Amino acid sequence: MIITRTELIKICDKFLADELSKDELIHFATTVMFDDEDKYECEDELVEEILSQWDNTQTQSKINITSIRFLRNALSEIE
Repeated sequence: MIITRTELIKICDKFLADELSKDELIHFATTVMFDDEDKYECEDELVEEILSQWDNTQTQSKINITSIRFLRNALSEIE
C-alpha cells in the first residue's frame, strides 16, 4: 500500500473530526515507519517526513488540532 499525500489528508480529516485519536495516529505512523514486511511505502519524502515526525517521541507532544489543521491545509495546497 502506498501512503499518499491524499491519504494523509484523509487521516488528518479523521483526526479533526474526532474519529481518530492521537494514539491511533501515532500507532499508524509507527506501523508504516517500522514495516518489516514492506506492506507500506511512502509516496514521497514529504509523506515520509510527516510520518516520521508523528512517530518521533520528541515531537508527539506537538500533535494537536491546530498543528494537524495546519498540516492538512498545507498538504491540500501542495497536492
